[in-house]
Amino acid sequence: MNPLLTVIRQRIRSFLLVLLTITVLLGFYFLSLSSETYGPTTDLKDVNTEIPYQSVATTITEDEEMSHSHDGFDALRVYNLFTSCKGEDDIILLDTYIDAYEELCKLFRLFGTIFSFVTSDVEEKINILRDYRKSDVAEKYKTIQTLLEYEVEHGATKNTKKPSGARTLLRLHRALEFIAAFLLKLKETDNTVKFSSAAMKAYDDTLARHHPWLVKKAVHVAMYMLPSRLDLLKKMGVEDNERGMQGISDLAHELTIIFQVTEEAYSKDNLLDLP
Repeated sequence: MNPLLTVIRQRIRSFLLVLLTITVLLGFYFLSLSSETYGPTTDLKDVNTEIPYQSVATTITEDEEMSHSHDGFDALRVYNLFTSCKGEDDIILLDTYIDAYEELCKLFRLFGTIFSFVTSDVEEKINILRDYRKSDVAEKYKTIQTLLEYEVEHGATKNTKKPSGARTLLRLHRALEFIAAFLLKLKETDNTVKFSSAAMKAYDDTLARHHPWLVKKAVHVAMYMLPSRLDLLKKMGVEDNERGMQGISDLAHELTIIFQVTEEAYSKDNLLDLP
């Protein structure tokens, strides 16, 4: 082969790699919000918003772990935390929700280095919510329902210069729908299918509708870098058998329950389209 042609091809590959990296970096950059925190300081009575939703029995128990702790991710712990964050009358306890999401965030670390930007963004939002729970008005942020009612009453949701609790939580809420869909793709597909395509479909059906074009393209590029389905299951510590897939299904179902309850809470105050 012509040495000059070889050099040209190598430089083209290098250029495309740099272009690919820049595209992904730009996309995930626009996913993030300001990390500056703030919160109103007036009082609000606790509320209990009734949102009817009937849970179903699940096969996951403490004696039958669906996964083993691996690389910091423990699917059973995620399941138990999300189960326990929903209290009486479907009230969602914010502290437990944050703990559950923090554990769930470890899943992104298994996707590869390119998803470290997503992990950082999620962790930033978790820290914002934790700061609200340490503030002078911490009791107003005890549940998702009281958080929303408090911020609506005091106009915090209309302030786009600083991340309100409602706006911050909404980003996590939207991502939760994608994660549930992603987990179901793990269950529904097999190892003969290119899993990046299945994962991309889960993204396009959920989180993509909230993203601008540049972010969508960046995420699509990142999806091609996902591990194979089998490798991902191994990293998660989940067996590729009927029991393991039932566990995945149960976890996805629990995430969907929390998503639907939270969706109803946001819908009640017309907050689903917060910028």
